[in-house]
Amino acid sequence: MKTIGMTVSHHGVGTALPDEWWAAAGMPNFVLSASAYRCDQARAGGLRVCLIPIADIEPVHRAPGVPVFNDSIEEGISAMERVERILRAFVANDALPPVELAKQAGRYPFRLKAGLHRLYCSIAAGFTEIPAVKALDLKAFDAGLDIEELC
Repeated sequence: MKTIGMTVSHHGVGTALPDEWWAAAGMPNFVLSASAYRCDQARAGGLRVCLIPIADIEPVHRAPGVPVFNDSIEEGISAMERVERILRAFVANDALPPVELAKQAGRYPFRLKAGLHRLYCSIAAGFTEIPAVKALDLKAFDAGLDIEELC
């Protein structure tokens, strides 16, 4: 039986993070020493990586019945494995890929295109910023927003 250890929330959209996942990743011993996780520059695909305040990212609303932490069919791993892999990287200070963001107008300047698990794990760990690269976003392009740079 999984025990809910915490609720991780981003602009009112929350999800449960079980105690077992947190403990298995070594997070009880984690000491926050930076504003964001260490970024794997090679996984940025040659794009400029920017540190973006998590507060500036629009909340992500998944379809009904689709949890924030879900299995990866492409990788063939469970939600638990995905979350624990990210959290273990935080503990070991291993580099992870940046998330992908698109610029937009409105209350939140950025919209997440890829990296929801890294975003929510970053929030749970206490990070206030996240490494990001620009995502190709035709909606932003059509609106005349600068999609060449995030920062």
